[in-house]
Parts: sequence; structure tokens; C-alpha cells
Amino acid sequence: MGTHNKEISDKLASEGIFGPGSDELANHERHLTRFFEREYKRLSENPVSLESLGISTDQGPMMEDTEALMDSHYDERPEFFASFLDSRYQAYSMAYYGDTPDIIRTSTASLEEAQRAKFALIAERAKIEGHERILNIGCGFGSLETYLLQEFPNLEIVGITPSAIQIEHLRQRMKDSLDSLGSGRFTLVEETFEQLSDESIISDKFDLVISIGTLEHSLNMRAILTRISSLLKPKGRTFHHFITSELSIPQFLDPTKTRIGIYFPGGRVWPHDEFSRHTDHFDLERSWFVNGLNYWRTLDEWHRRYWENIPSLYKSVFDTTAIAHWNEYFSLCKAVFAPMEGNFYGNSHYLFRKPG
Repeated sequence: MGTHNKEISDKLASEGIFGPGSDELANHERHLTRFFEREYKRLSENPVSLESLGISTDQGPMMEDTEALMDSHYDERPEFFASFLDSRYQAYSMAYYGDTPDIIRTSTASLEEAQRAKFALIAERAKIEGHERILNIGCGFGSLETYLLQEFPNLEIVGITPSAIQIEHLRQRMKDSLDSLGSGRFTLVEETFEQLSDESIISDKFDLVISIGTLEHSLNMRAILTRISSLLKPKGRTFHHFITSELSIPQFLDPTKTRIGIYFPGGRVWPHDEFSRHTDHFDLERSWFVNGLNYWRTLDEWHRRYWENIPSLYKSVFDTTAIAHWNEYFSLCKAVFAPMEGNFYGNSHYLFRKPG
């Protein structure tokens, strides 16, 4: 470690901020994981339904606190995201290392390779053939678009994001004719899904509407799927990937009552089966639960990269308060995915088809 880096590390340690590889952080994360392990086991023994909690997913706005979410999280400085995301796709969602805990733990895949594997799995499960017109709700930095446009030369995709940071990143890429986003097959819509108008996405309807890591912020699932149905052709498909739990976790259904809500205003973790029941406009073809250790391992790699880049972030981007804020974010998120071998808290995939 260079002298300058050691000075920063010592400064952070003096304020109680420790990174990956330290005994202090390892102990902290063990305590967090044990807490959630106890909670998940308690809920497994005494499950509670959404109905008993007075919670409905077919009322109210589609999503809540979108503006606050952008301000507090997705519009963070771009240097922050660049410090830890994979270099190929800049994907801010779970990477895929495998189906089982043993495979996930022993995988030799890099973060870049595991993100590509995630997109390949999604393309397979969404039944993408390569000629579709696709709408991506919450396109982030264009990670799915990058994968699909490179893999399928006849595919067209429209991406939606309200994030000012993401919009600026995507605009710059669209100006580069050598970039897949500059190919003319990608259209950017600078709105939230709730604000989306038909004029924003041209007149043609879509073969597939997809979202990755977006519906954690959903409230009215029925309204979301009703709107998606209106955007799809007859027999069109919709595929969604987002964080879920095996059973309801009451405190994770109210973002004002958890520390996670600090990082994700309006965010909720829904039980796996809830989204599947909204079939007013669709036939559910299949749903899958994706083991949560995939996200634990993704977050662990993000955390490591973030910490390695602290010297470039310190003072020029973040003060010690901000460094501690995001350092705790990675630890907290890892701790919720780790318990029970990843079988209680992970991601779900859903594939619906519109009748035609």
C-alpha cells in the first residue's frame, strides 16, 4: 500500500470506517447476517400474509418516491458507480454465478463474465429470438441494451430512465457510432414509467416489455401490468427480474421502517408468489427463484472494488461521511442475501404472455 493510501486508510479507521479484508468489517457483517438469519427462520416458522398486514398490490400509484430515489441513490456522482460496476456492461443488478450455493461460491467467473451470464439467462428465459422490438423499463446505464444489441443485430430496443446521471451517460454513448448504443437501434426515453406516454415511444407496439431491478419500487402491480399490456402486441411477452423473498418480511414492506429504506426510498421486497397472481391481462408462463448468494457474491465484489478505489474518491468525490454511508450500504445488502444459503432472499424471474 502506498503512503498516501495508508494515510487515507488510517484516517478512515480512526473514524470507525473499515473495508473488506479487515477483521472489524468481517465481524460487523457476521453480526448483521446472524440477525437476518434469525428473522428469516422466525418468519419461516410463523409466516404472515400480505392480507393480514393490510397490504395490497392492486391499489395506489404504480410506484412511490421515484424522485427521492433518484436524488438519494441513482443520481449519485458517476465516479461512485464507475468505482465498482463491471467494466463491460456497467450493470447495477445481480450477476449470475450459478444455480446452487456450491456452484456460486466456487465459480471462477469474473464480475464481467457473471454479468454476461445473467443477461444470457434473461434472454433465454424471456425467449428472445433477435427480431423483437423491446421496451426496457429502467434501463440504467444501458447494460441490457449493450448485451442485446451486440448479440442480436436485428433487434430494436427502447430504454426508459428518469436518472439525470444515467441519461447523460447514455447520451454520450449514443453519439459514438462505434458504440452499440450509437447503432440507431436504441431509443432513449427520459421519463419515469408512470409518466410514459404513447408519444414517447413512437406508435408501434412492442413484442417484449422487460425490466431488470426495477419492480422493487413497485406498489400497484396491477396498474403496472395493465399499462404494460397496453404497450404489447397480441401474444407479446413481458419478463421481469427483481429482488424478492420466499415469504413476506413485514419490515421490508414499509421502506420508512428499515435501514434499507435510507438507500432505496419507496423500495419494497415482495414475496415471490405475489407478482405471479396478477393475471388480469396475461397468462403466467413461468416464474423462477434465483438463489440470493448470486447477489451476495455480486455485492461482495462491488464492495471490494469500491474500497480499492477509495483513494480516488476521497475528498475529490466523497468525504468520510459519504464513504461510510456507501460502505455500510454494501455490508447491509450483503447481509440480507447471505442467510439460509440464499434460499430465502434473492431474485425472481417472471415470464407472462398476453393472449392474442
